[in-house]
Amino acid sequence: MNREGNLDLTSLRIFIETAKDCNMTRAAAALGISQPAVSAAIKKIENSLGSPVFDRDRRPIQLTTAGRLLWNRSFLILEQLDDLTRSIQFSLENEKPDLRLGASDCMSACVCPSLIDYLLNETENISACTGSTPKVTDLLKHRAVDIGLSSDSIEDVPHFQALHFLTERFLFVLPRSLTKQRNISCNQDLVATVESLPYLRFGKETFDFVQSERIYRSLHFIDQRRIEVDTNFTMMELVARGKGWTILPPLSLWMVNRKLEDVDFLPLSIEATRRYFVVYQEQAFTVLANKILKKTRKIFEKEIFPEMKKVRPELLQFIELE
Repeated sequence: MNREGNLDLTSLRIFIETAKDCNMTRAAAALGISQPAVSAAIKKIENSLGSPVFDRDRRPIQLTTAGRLLWNRSFLILEQLDDLTRSIQFSLENEKPDLRLGASDCMSACVCPSLIDYLLNETENISACTGSTPKVTDLLKHRAVDIGLSSDSIEDVPHFQALHFLTERFLFVLPRSLTKQRNISCNQDLVATVESLPYLRFGKETFDFVQSERIYRSLHFIDQRRIEVDTNFTMMELVARGKGWTILPPLSLWMVNRKLEDVDFLPLSIEATRRYFVVYQEQAFTVLANKILKKTRKIFEKEIFPEMKKVRPELLQFIELE
């Protein structure tokens, strides 16, 4: 059997959970991952050791000699690692840590200025990286940032923690000049109102693409001209000029609130939402992540929502803090 690299801690934790009662199905349920993911982790360990750790010819499966040895030694390894993690976390609770923060474009525009101001008193050094949600997710997975604010909870990857703080509904956004001319009371009215305008959408590399496309198809548009853009600013500018229409959630509109007086937004007939999370992986950042969660909620309650109420109060009915 060919050996492929060294043991990694994620696979080792999956092995330990599986070895408790030699059942991959129960291990997958306990860890909140799929059974193929468990099987892949076990196979990775076996390739690294050059030996099987489970005898799959027996029912139920049983630990092999190599598996029993790994089982006995791995507890000590992980216990020492957990002690180290607790020590680091205690240090971070009592001293100001360095922080690398990642934020999606919406969170960067709406929250980051006030959040970073707050974090100056909670951290020793801080760096912030912003971009699309897939970019923030990639940075988190590669440990290039410590904590992320985005709409991707990274549920498909073990050991990531996601603290949900906000849900918003997608809206149908169109030029105000059109809504002044027509009474829109149903989806058929919507389709008829914008049938001569291009549909503005983000590219496939963005996290909202799939959901907005599903909404678009549900509205039964046929042969609609489509234009792709890569920023909320360009999209809102084009809608405000009467050059197209789009599907966006409230915070995407709020990013370009100077254009809100030139657009209108209407609820969709289907339920489609975007959720936001504080995401992190390392236990050492649990305390700081929860502080960011609380502060982010306060920023919305004390700063964003009051300002939104002055400009376009209708938006508030489509946003909910958790």
